Amino acid sequence: MSGVALPAANEKALARRVKDHVIGRRHEFFAVVHPGFEETARRELEGLGITAAPGGTGGVAFSGRLEDAWRANLGAGTVSRVLMRLARFKATGFAEFRDRVAAFPWELHLGDGAALAFSVSASRSRLWHEGRLAEEAAQAVSGRLAGFGRHACLGGKDGDGAGQHVFIRMEENRCLISLDSSGELLYRRGRGKFTEGAPLRETLACAILRAAGIERYRTLVDPFCGSGTFALEAGAVFLGRPAGGDRSFAFQSWPSFRPARFAHAREELERTMSEKAPDGPRRIYCSDLDEKAATTARHNIAAAGLAGLAVADQADFFRLHPPAGDPAAVLLAMNPPYGARQLPGTDIASLFRRIGEKVRRDYAGCGYAIIVPGLENEKALGLPHDRKILFHNGGIPVALLIKDSVTSNK
Repeated sequence: MSGVALPAANEKALARRVKDHVIGRRHEFFAVVHPGFEETARRELEGLGITAAPGGTGGVAFSGRLEDAWRANLGAGTVSRVLMRLARFKATGFAEFRDRVAAFPWELHLGDGAALAFSVSASRSRLWHEGRLAEEAAQAVSGRLAGFGRHACLGGKDGDGAGQHVFIRMEENRCLISLDSSGELLYRRGRGKFTEGAPLRETLACAILRAAGIERYRTLVDPFCGSGTFALEAGAVFLGRPAGGDRSFAFQSWPSFRPARFAHAREELERTMSEKAPDGPRRIYCSDLDEKAATTARHNIAAAGLAGLAVADQADFFRLHPPAGDPAAVLLAMNPPYGARQLPGTDIASLFRRIGEKVRRDYAGCGYAIIVPGLENEKALGLPHDRKILFHNGGIPVALLIKDSVTSNK
């Protein structure tokens, strides 16, 4: 039910409160990242002028004004979503929980008609029923908003859907409430990308490339390209494009959002990132044995405006020749088929053994970042590495093996 509209004077008072308590203050934020790549994301945020600190497994924390959250959403290719921390309190009963939620000034953070979804996790607490917590929170928030002439549309999609998501974490009777500033997960870049089976998410692909130091290389080679995700993310880095420059965000519906300030912040970020883009010519070569995958990659490259930078061919990696020129300028990024992408009857250990032989023979001196599922396949690959990052991809435990090129750090 809609609340009763407020008089104009009260609307002005509410606008002043938004200005004083939301726009004019610093806030705590949490950037969610793929577990294993927290340090990579922290460095990327630092490059955007955002001072970040480790936030535990799966994210990095930072404090700042709303514009900092805007920049993180727009520019950080490794971040999955940006949460704004709203409230922390202790509660041991549902009535206490509901009262504490209702006491928070939601009218300063949520616009009229916000489509709310609540994502709740509870552990080691007296209030352990997640469904009940979500119901109590929904009633408290909608009741608070009604008192200020606002209403909320409850029952929105939980997780990665449209609308405004509120995250509630209850642990040891202590509650943390956060507001999602991103909307749809940030791997959705807004390009209308076509996909093949079990693709890498863009945020993970970007994190892999960033961890390997993609900005230090002049050429990227991806011989198992699938939908071309590595090519798309490398292209954005090479050209200095904000990862989220083609999409919208949940914070654009907040009462604190100022379109003119956002347009200026976007233009400033685009200019800064373009100026920081690597100097000199860059090239991206991607290919796949599957013709349909190569066609999909070509479509995605063209749709992203990267046709002059990247090419995609149908080709067998084991018959390809490496790019001409300095091997140290080449980064080989590989996500070989495994799991859902593995063809029936494939001897996966044999595949990784052949990959290792090919890299040693034809790509000596190049840098590489190779995803390997399981220690047995890592041993079969038989390649040295400078860094190793353990993570999960599609529920499968894998390792990213990174080897810097001979002169990439000089």
